[in-house]
Amino acid sequence: MAKCSPNGKVLPLVPLLAKFRATSPCDSHPTAETPLRAATLDDLSDDALHAELMQLIAPVLPVSFHTAAFTREGRFLRHAFAHLLRGQDPLPERLARCVTPGAAYHIAGLGPAFWSAVVRAANPTEMPLWCPALERGLQALGLIAELPYSCSCAERFAAAVEGVRQVRVAAPELSIAQIADFVQRVAFMEGREFPSHATPGHAGWGVEPAEIQRAVREVRSRHPLRQRLRETPPEQLAGIALFQSECVAGRHEAAFAAFRAAFPDSQWEAALPALDDAYSPGLELSQRALLWCEIAAVLCDTFRVHPLELADVAIAAAVAQQQHRPERDPFGGFCSDTFDFLAELKDNNTRDWMTTNRERYQFVLREPLVELCQAVADRYVQPVLNREHGWDMECDARAGRAITSICKNDYGRSGPYQFVQWVTFFRRSQSNRRDDAQFFVRVGSDGVRYGFHLGRSARAAGGQFRKAIQEHGEAVFRALLPGLRLGDCRFWTGEDLQTEVSLRSPAELRAWATHKTIAAGVHRKPDDPVLRGEDLPGEVLLTFDRLLPLFACAAESDPRPLLTRRAGTLDDPLPYDPHSFHRETYLSETWLDRVLGLLRMKKQLVLQGVPGTGKTHVARCLARLLTHDRPGCVRLVQFHPAYCYEEFVEGIRVRNVEANGRSEITYPVEDGVLCEFAAQAAARPSEPHVLIVDELNRGNLPRIFGELLFLLEYRDQAITLPYSKREFRLPENLFVVATMNPLDRSAVAMDQALRRRFSFVDMPADAAVLARWLEERPPETDDTLGPRVVRLFEELNDRLARDLGPEKQVGHSFFMVPALDREKLAAVWDHHVQPLLLDYLGGRNDRLKDFTPERLLGERPARRAKPATDS
Repeated sequence: MAKCSPNGKVLPLVPLLAKFRATSPCDSHPTAETPLRAATLDDLSDDALHAELMQLIAPVLPVSFHTAAFTREGRFLRHAFAHLLRGQDPLPERLARCVTPGAAYHIAGLGPAFWSAVVRAANPTEMPLWCPALERGLQALGLIAELPYSCSCAERFAAAVEGVRQVRVAAPELSIAQIADFVQRVAFMEGREFPSHATPGHAGWGVEPAEIQRAVREVRSRHPLRQRLRETPPEQLAGIALFQSECVAGRHEAAFAAFRAAFPDSQWEAALPALDDAYSPGLELSQRALLWCEIAAVLCDTFRVHPLELADVAIAAAVAQQQHRPERDPFGGFCSDTFDFLAELKDNNTRDWMTTNRERYQFVLREPLVELCQAVADRYVQPVLNREHGWDMECDARAGRAITSICKNDYGRSGPYQFVQWVTFFRRSQSNRRDDAQFFVRVGSDGVRYGFHLGRSARAAGGQFRKAIQEHGEAVFRALLPGLRLGDCRFWTGEDLQTEVSLRSPAELRAWATHKTIAAGVHRKPDDPVLRGEDLPGEVLLTFDRLLPLFACAAESDPRPLLTRRAGTLDDPLPYDPHSFHRETYLSETWLDRVLGLLRMKKQLVLQGVPGTGKTHVARCLARLLTHDRPGCVRLVQFHPAYCYEEFVEGIRVRNVEANGRSEITYPVEDGVLCEFAAQAAARPSEPHVLIVDELNRGNLPRIFGELLFLLEYRDQAITLPYSKREFRLPENLFVVATMNPLDRSAVAMDQALRRRFSFVDMPADAAVLARWLEERPPETDDTLGPRVVRLFEELNDRLARDLGPEKQVGHSFFMVPALDREKLAAVWDHHVQPLLLDYLGGRNDRLKDFTPERLLGERPARRAKPATDS
């Protein structure tokens, strides 16, 4: 079965060739080089042959691990060349004898990349470079089957040659170099956009130097080398030392055994074939040992990898090499040719032209429309509009249902085809789409528009809509306000959706609603990158949800329940805004802008700091700001050592159920806090939801999060939950704000995999926050107490930083006590601050005398009154 393009369909050869011709003129490819002949190689000296072969493999293998094989097997190598270039058997069989481990002409260290380069050099006008990228491109075009792992080298090479021959039949004017370029571009297509140039260096044999360098940086960011050297057990260090000494002595098998003993996890060895094309599990032990020693030498000498890091770097580099294979998304996206096709159709609206471009139409327009319709229906229309609101919307991705037909039905009065295509979600209870309000996606040569639409034919829905807008215009405007503030939504009138109107008040909303044909939504131009991939369905459903109040006015006789949930009543105070946040936290606008930017970037944030810096308070205020203080949109959970995956995600519960007068025990799978809250957020995609995780690092994080670590980084992907076996994804409108004290000795350390999925913001002990708070709430009986408290706070933390280090501080919120006076200050010091100081000082009571308020402020201790005595 052929490897498929987005949504399981084979990529079309003819339209992609046309795109290739347009982006790659014939003179852009160099002329063929002089063929490599066996007779020429016979005449070369050993040194000249070595130089010739190095020049041959440089473009194919950016990192050469086994150049010593050219001299180590020099004489036998000449026999192998003679067989490959002069033999009488079919070329695939001759090549297999050189490439396959254990075959007659196989040489350890010379893999498929080397021999395929020799084959191409021997006949550059007829043979492409056989490589994984060539195979993947031919599979994506449906020209060769997806070959199983057990397939022999001869079969793979023969299939690739046959696939290239089929491309040559379809495009006889292209040279073999152009065909190879075309097929490799297809292999690295993302979505439906054909690359304008080839991806350099990623033929698929081995890895690029930059990938190894990135792997080294990644390994050292997770586990710094100095820390690794300190923490490595002595027996492992001894094993590495033995590995190095045996390599120098040339005892490769002993070196291999020593490295295996030091790193018994075989994951590093399993990664070697991706790192080095010459390494294969099918080689004899002595050959594998030799190759690993040569790989390790190059990594250590060229890339400065420490021997302790070799295993991790090999794994990371292999993963990086695999990541160059693009995954096909469920929604493959539109492409630039989508809009070129519609523009050309407008000028060439004939059956002959469409017959010629039928395959192109299917690929660039029809397939992405169907995929987009299905994605939005699955993620929003079915679960939200149909199940939650009960509107029974049409979402069948077929012509005449949710998607319009490209064929016109005007009995020959104009061209036979529509050059604007629509996806429309409307209520099935209406006779047709024109009789109802719609959520729509419109694709034309000017780009893609999506949102809410109400046409002149929808008389009943239009009358109800206009009545609701006149009666509840203020509430509707308030419900639409978040989207209007973001500037995402535009408002249009007219059949062609070209006349844009402003909407800045309820009065302008009412005026807009009086037009016969109206629409609201987003317009993305043809060059907008959002149209190219998996983000578009999410953007469409987010816009639909922001405009849901408009559809409710057309679909519900009384839209007030939805409007009240979205906007509250007109008597409610204005939503929680940045001014409210600054008033309650005393943090600056710069701080807030930076934090909101981090949340937009990763959607997960950790506020970290010492006790008393207001982390939880700030997290709750931040959540209120993000959610516009909507009820039910904030959930708080506190981690602790006993907290588990079953409570957070999902788990099996024991329930006692009464049935027919009998008590029975059942074991249902029930959602945890996160799944339940995520379901609510997914049902309201335009309303931000915030999950606050207090004391994040006090829980066993790998056990609590489980496979959710993947979803925190890839919100557009779904995973299968282990208990319910259902697909689960984290919605885009769900934010996670966590708090932690990094110095808490009872907490666990966060590993790098979890750290890189969060943004970290320090919450330091801040004298300015305390000073602003005391300025607004000055002590009533003592004007000097406020400045004295601020000075005490500063002196305390300065002394702690000098004696114990800058990480040992006391937070400002300890002193932010309403109606503060000297008596309350003494109570705060004795019962709140002093226990924390005692913990910082390791329990040594004798050292507390250095941290008394009097000592810190340089004051003389108050003298205690002597007790009265009898005369």
